[in-house]
Amino acid sequence: MINLLYCGNYKVFDGVLISLLSAVKQTKEAVHTYLLTMDLSDVDENFKPISEEQRKYLENMVKEKNASNSVKLIDITTLYKKSMLNSKNLRNHFTPYAQLRLFADIVPEIPDKIIYLDTDTIVNSNLRQLYYIDVNNYELACVKDLYNWLNPNRWKVRGYFNSGVLLLNMKMIRKTKLFTKARQMVATKKMISPDQDALNFIVKKKLMLPEKFNSKDKYYDEIVVHHFCNVRKKGNFFFRVKPWMVDLVKQKMNAYDSLLDEYLERKKTFEETQEKKKAPKKEKLVEINKNEPEKKEPKPEKEKAEKTEKDTTIG
Repeated sequence: MINLLYCGNYKVFDGVLISLLSAVKQTKEAVHTYLLTMDLSDVDENFKPISEEQRKYLENMVKEKNASNSVKLIDITTLYKKSMLNSKNLRNHFTPYAQLRLFADIVPEIPDKIIYLDTDTIVNSNLRQLYYIDVNNYELACVKDLYNWLNPNRWKVRGYFNSGVLLLNMKMIRKTKLFTKARQMVATKKMISPDQDALNFIVKKKLMLPEKFNSKDKYYDEIVVHHFCNVRKKGNFFFRVKPWMVDLVKQKMNAYDSLLDEYLERKKTFEETQEKKKAPKKEKLVEINKNEPEKKEPKPEKEKAEKTEKDTTIG
């Protein structure tokens, strides 16, 4: 059994659909997926939670591959608002949903060991290779980041890592209070990449993994998790390509063509189903059978009485 964690609002559906589909296609073992979400529509109209309809569709999809697969949706709106509504990082170039992974330690349903994946990832190989790495003596396992030079504070961190793919030892994290401390830092200190910076500055016990577990650029066969955080558009270095940008991905690589074609079909099916649910129900029209004899209206009582009187008159 492999445990997976994603976080986000309703807009991450496409990313989760691709990532989770790739995970269950590559991994025959049962995959239990947890979706952390929240409703912050009072802060921003786009900050709406992942819907139950989206969860149901994802679960039906993964059960096609293995009946033991599951998808659980967990709303942590109350938990987030309690500690982060006045956070200095509520608004930056990342949405507050990126911080939800930091609440995993206080969500009872989250198991003791779990893989966290960003929603712009594609699983290219069996997740057993990552999940069964021994992290009993570590808080987490991770892969080095590409941009530790962006912030001088990061220069002090030996092995600054990318938080888009993490193997989490939740049992130890709860014990060391890593996520609790990270939440406190995010709430009080302005940072470029709040959750990632906080984890890097605070973590004490981390296991550095080979690049294939969080590959951030070009495709190669040995990749286990391909993280589309640094895949650039052809001819435009400043444009980052995401998995759901199907045509642009296919211009860069062809390894995921069949996966992305299936994604498009499944997305279409989901959207059509949702449109049917939204469509107003038409009232059924009663068809009149023209061949049926015309029913005569009963005559008024007064008319009946007059007819009876005429019929009984003796003349």
